[in-house]
Amino acid sequence: MRKYLYLSIAALCAASLASCSSDDNNEPEGPATGQKSPVYVLNQGNFYNAIEGGLSVIDLENKTVANNVFKSANNRSLGDTPQCGVAYGSKIYVGTSQSNTIEIIDRASYLSYKQIRLSENPQNGTSPYSMVADKGYVFISMYDGYVARLDTLTMTIDKSVAVGANPDQIALHYDKIYVPVSEGMNYPNYGRTACIVNPQTMTVEKKFEVGLNPTQFISCGSHLFVLCKGNYSDVPSTLYEVKEGYDKDNKPVYTAEPICNATLAAAFNGSVAIVDEPFVEGAPKATYRTYDPETKTLSDWNINQPDYANAIYFDSLSGNLFIASYVMNGMYPSYDLPGYVNVYDTTGENLLYKADLDAAGPACIFSYKK
Repeated sequence: MRKYLYLSIAALCAASLASCSSDDNNEPEGPATGQKSPVYVLNQGNFYNAIEGGLSVIDLENKTVANNVFKSANNRSLGDTPQCGVAYGSKIYVGTSQSNTIEIIDRASYLSYKQIRLSENPQNGTSPYSMVADKGYVFISMYDGYVARLDTLTMTIDKSVAVGANPDQIALHYDKIYVPVSEGMNYPNYGRTACIVNPQTMTVEKKFEVGLNPTQFISCGSHLFVLCKGNYSDVPSTLYEVKEGYDKDNKPVYTAEPICNATLAAAFNGSVAIVDEPFVEGAPKATYRTYDPETKTLSDWNINQPDYANAIYFDSLSGNLFIASYVMNGMYPSYDLPGYVNVYDTTGENLLYKADLDAAGPACIFSYKK
């Protein structure tokens, strides 16, 4: 049971940057820095208990939340286990890992433009797990072993590349896509490798070793980090910084240096926001810290903590920090009851308000990609 809990938590999404494309794509970009654009919260629901997920929208101007906006507009659900999403140009893209679909949604009306049924073309992968977008493409890690590229004008997947078993949350860093190859379904023999994908050619350029069970890359300015979940037992979930060096032939060599124990992490105002909340029977305890990659300093984070965090996201456009949380059911976090999102100011220490959701399960939080 604990294995599935952690696999679910490991699959959280936070929106990142990505890729390259042609110059003839005229998709509109998002709002300018400082504008109060909406923030989206995608909840997975609970597939095993037949609890539906959904898409919520937080209005930062009015401090309100609109829940289940896709179902309200389209009179149908997003499908089983909405896993990942990204808002880019005029559209929102949502992937479901159990229904094996990608929903392309108008970001103003929330009406569906198109639903891509991935099982109809399984050679590109069928189980979307994370998304990044830039310059006319959405890149999707597929948990069955691929990274796929979706053209936002044709609304079709035009290319994919095999990367290894169970790739998780990808990130763009210096125009390359970094892919954690978790092997998360190979319990207890999780993976220790990552790969670099060229977004123009959609080829794997490099593989390198990281920590046990890598699940998320995080780009923070000129620094790159990878969160590795360990084995949920004697190997703890750990945040590593990825360092690039060169061998005697002047070829790049990558190493992963441990920073600290962490179960959640996100880029945050030039630093990394870190939550360490390993599951403990009946007594969850959390440590919140920040890490400054320039000074290599770990600092305690004096934040108004939520009940049990399951996703963290910093919106650089508005300057707000968001932490999604389960509610507690006695001494345990509930995976069946609707959760909430705490909205903080740019310091991350002052809680501005709480947005109540009407869907259960871990969340993926994202805003417009500019």
